Amino acid sequence: MNYAEFAENFTNIMSAAGYERINMPIAESINLPQNRGLCLWGKVSGSVAYYYAIYEIDMQNTVGYTMQKVIVDQYVATITSRYGMRHSVVFNMIVGDLSGDIREIEKLIDNQDDFAMMTKYDVYYGVDTANLRIMRNTSQPHNIDGALKKIERALKGVVQQIANDHTIPISKRPYLCYTIITINLLMFLLMEANGGSQNTITLIRYGAVSNYYVFTMGEYHRLLTSSFLHIGFLHLLMNTGFLIIFATRLEVYIGHIKFLLIYLASGILGSLASILLNPLYTSAGASGALFGALGALVAVAGLRKQHVQGLNIRMLMMLVVINVLFGLAINQWNLMNIGNAAHLGGLVTGFVLGYILTWRIKA
Repeated sequence: MNYAEFAENFTNIMSAAGYERINMPIAESINLPQNRGLCLWGKVSGSVAYYYAIYEIDMQNTVGYTMQKVIVDQYVATITSRYGMRHSVVFNMIVGDLSGDIREIEKLIDNQDDFAMMTKYDVYYGVDTANLRIMRNTSQPHNIDGALKKIERALKGVVQQIANDHTIPISKRPYLCYTIITINLLMFLLMEANGGSQNTITLIRYGAVSNYYVFTMGEYHRLLTSSFLHIGFLHLLMNTGFLIIFATRLEVYIGHIKFLLIYLASGILGSLASILLNPLYTSAGASGALFGALGALVAVAGLRKQHVQGLNIRMLMMLVVINVLFGLAINQWNLMNIGNAAHLGGLVTGFVLGYILTWRIKA
């Protein structure tokens, strides 16, 4: 897709949404090749004036980096003369082939502070028509007036979302996490009704994992089934909270299939690590799988160098360290038996798979 195709699509969307095309004399008076596509639409809704502006830009041309500084005064004057600035929301779309150095592109859409101080909201997007992707910064309100959907529609719905601080979710709802929570709860109730979830015989009957049953009896399915069992209500409650806070974020950001692969693989390898390092214990719980989700989040945040719904790489690494140290301390003080081997096995598995499954995003 080229700029002209995007502009045509976007014009149709603006017209259908009741926006008025605003003439921009600056587009004709400044003879810069990267500025030839400057367009502006406006609409008043209640006490708020909404504006959408698109700029064609050539990232290979260094003059393009200073484009906004050249036109900002006349741009502000044009908007002010129409609706005023007091309650203005301005969406600026820098459109073109944004295949260059992503750091330079991020700098372009993220360092427009002067103009932003004069409006209620001044939001910058990078719209890459060559790679069909949208860039933005999470510190800016991004979807007022359905702005993001309008841009996606103009790109014909084929969008790979990339930004320095936030990535738009691939999956809107974490359905698999909800399903896993439901299965965990049903299995817990079933065990409670048939001997108790803290009864070793009951745990073995319903699929808990141990070195003997896996390697001697050949019941390898226990490496997976044990991830859906919990020993006592507190164990279930803690893992459910962990699943809601971290696993749901992962599923939303990398998609259902990749999430399921990471979750199950981390659970299996976490269980394997547990019975190899603690051969005399019978164990159960989703901790290995959940630490795998945490490890994958670390990989995702590290690769994209951005927040994942408010969690950045430093916060995630801190959470990893705190959880590992907490597990070690609990075992050292004999307060309860924490499966640290499963935690570490799942964490490493999740990080490796998270890195492999999302490495293309960095490029």
